[in-house]
Amino acid sequence: MKIAAIDVGTNSFHLLVAVVGVEGSIEVVDRAKDMVRLGETAFKGGVITPEGFARGVEALRGFRRLLDRHQCDAVVAVATSAVREAQNGGEFVRAMHDSTGIELRVIRGDEEAHLVYLGARSSLDFGGRRALIVDVGGGSVELIVGDARESYAASSLKLGVLRLLEKVTGDPIGADERTRLAAHCHRSVEACAPPLRRVGFDFVAMTSGTAHAIGDLIAIQRGAEVGPPRAGTRGRRVAFKDVLALEDLLATRPPAERARMGLDPKRIDSIVPGVILVRSILEVFHADEMVLCETALREGLIADYIAKNRPGLQLVEEFPDLRRRSVFGLCRRCGVHQGHAEQVARLSLDLFRGTRLLHGLPNADGELLEFAALLHDIGYHIAPARHHKHGEYLIANYDMKGFTSDEVTVLAQVVRYHRKTTPKESHEAFARLSPQLKRKVRTLAAILRVADGLDRSYGQLVRQVHCDVGEKSVTLRVAAVGDPALEVWGARRKRDLFEEVFARKMKFDVRAEEEEGEAPPAGG
Repeated sequence: MKIAAIDVGTNSFHLLVAVVGVEGSIEVVDRAKDMVRLGETAFKGGVITPEGFARGVEALRGFRRLLDRHQCDAVVAVATSAVREAQNGGEFVRAMHDSTGIELRVIRGDEEAHLVYLGARSSLDFGGRRALIVDVGGGSVELIVGDARESYAASSLKLGVLRLLEKVTGDPIGADERTRLAAHCHRSVEACAPPLRRVGFDFVAMTSGTAHAIGDLIAIQRGAEVGPPRAGTRGRRVAFKDVLALEDLLATRPPAERARMGLDPKRIDSIVPGVILVRSILEVFHADEMVLCETALREGLIADYIAKNRPGLQLVEEFPDLRRRSVFGLCRRCGVHQGHAEQVARLSLDLFRGTRLLHGLPNADGELLEFAALLHDIGYHIAPARHHKHGEYLIANYDMKGFTSDEVTVLAQVVRYHRKTTPKESHEAFARLSPQLKRKVRTLAAILRVADGLDRSYGQLVRQVHCDVGEKSVTLRVAAVGDPALEVWGARRKRDLFEEVFARKMKFDVRAEEEEGEAPPAGG
């Protein structure tokens, strides 16, 4: 299953596309990033500007093209502090959906912290230890204490590099302003530190673009070549003394000189408050080094999706075909009796093929009949009484991926008429159908009614049905094991529509089979 995760952050938008195995393995196949900087005005003015809207649309349209290229099975997209705090955050979410079709979910700070932990856990080498995991974003800082099994304490601070940048008045930053900025960071982090310290941790791990930019700049100063992708940098350690030395260097350099140091142009102004923030966090927690973590919130989104949708992942492995996966997914959600459903599907196909000269429908309609047979009892999920009507409702309102609207309508109507009354012009939904679809529904429902009757005992006694088509009758030659009297009785009771559609009487010729073998699987 191919899943995409989108992180609409305060500073940057990120896209990750991964192939997920049924056992939960994750293989990243594509990444994309765009520094949109929604927080430039969201924190100071309280709103996302029209320019921010435009940059957001442009970034997500680029992501949309990648999603379409990869044909992702699922897209999970979240927005963090800039959107959740902006007065017009709801308008931003609607505008992004209207322009790109991407549905953003605005998450709280505590949920963001949990997702960061899930993402970091996928790549950190804990070695039996606990880590303080820190995600330094544009609008917030998430701090989580956890190990390879679980998280024990978490906090989300309204403290990020773009918030700090708003407090900077000069560039290069002055010594006094630098001191004030560091003091503000210390006070803010100290306020949330006690519960994290009480739990305890063995090392500090930092994730986010700011932390990696600092690590890259330190490596560049030492003559190392650094660039995307960061191959071989998993678990890279960065010493506090090197962070402090980098801060001393950056704070004295004007923007033009910082630009020549190998920085992303969009980080030239925010890197100074960023390194002050990282240095301050290490000081508050008395850490002499940090480990750079390559995974963060978007990997956490994938991990969270896997945990919540494991049955769906198993369906993808079991049924690669999207249409069949939709059908079996709905069947399993509704707790369908699988043996009966598959038996009715087998017998429906026997009857469909045996009456081909009468109905003249294409093979594709045989597949629709098979799917309707598999789904015919899903209405029991709501109530046994009127379950045929409940089934119609469930199909019409379920996201039947891979089916056209006409096909969904046919499925719903065939299930509607698999029992009780036959299709009538007085029925509103049926009356709206085109003449072609009406004929198709009547034909498929006629066959399904008889097939359902032929498993009246739910015992799967009927092994096969052959149709002998005559001028005035259709004889069903039924091969069965045991005593199929109840099955024949059930089929006789439901033959009315069949005889009406095909203008022939239905007769039965039952033959007993001596050996009881296992019927071939249907639908799989």
